[in-house]
Amino acid sequence: MKRLIAPLSVALLITLSGCGIGSKPSTSDGGDTKSSSSSSSTESGGESESTGPQSVSFGQAVTVSTDTGTQLKLTIGAPKDFSGKADFDPEKGKYVVVDASAELAKGVAGNVSEDEFILVDAKGNKYEPAIASMEISGSFIKLLTDKGKAETGQIIYDVPADATGLTVEYSPTDVNSKPLGMLASWK
Repeated sequence: MKRLIAPLSVALLITLSGCGIGSKPSTSDGGDTKSSSSSSSTESGGESESTGPQSVSFGQAVTVSTDTGTQLKLTIGAPKDFSGKADFDPEKGKYVVVDASAELAKGVAGNVSEDEFILVDAKGNKYEPAIASMEISGSFIKLLTDKGKAETGQIIYDVPADATGLTVEYSPTDVNSKPLGMLASWK
């Protein structure tokens, strides 16, 4: 339910904040498009945006753009064995955990959810986040509203004890819950 509410509230905020402010009637020759794109590159400080999935080392930050024009700065730490209290035994072998951080880089609001981060082993097997404990205070489901304020948490995965070559892929959905594809990976 939180996953549905957060994108809808983000879409509403963005829609309301952009209603009629500074809009010009568009011309049929497309002249308004050029000024719009040049102003967006100026607003972002002239930084170039990646056109494909970004692949970085664990611990490095990436900035990704969502379908609403929001930009998120994400960081995923290297997987390590889970040492917390587990209320449930792992089904596949052992729990591993990654530390995660997200902040709003551009836009009115954004959201991030642990189920958008998939762990992949060297054989290509994919693992979704697992529930190891009834304690949810450290989980990674965040609504980001303050630019530059990092929100942190942990993502736990259940993997075979002999799993190697672990990577994490970020594959979010849009405000209509349609997949956007992989936007970033950490190795």
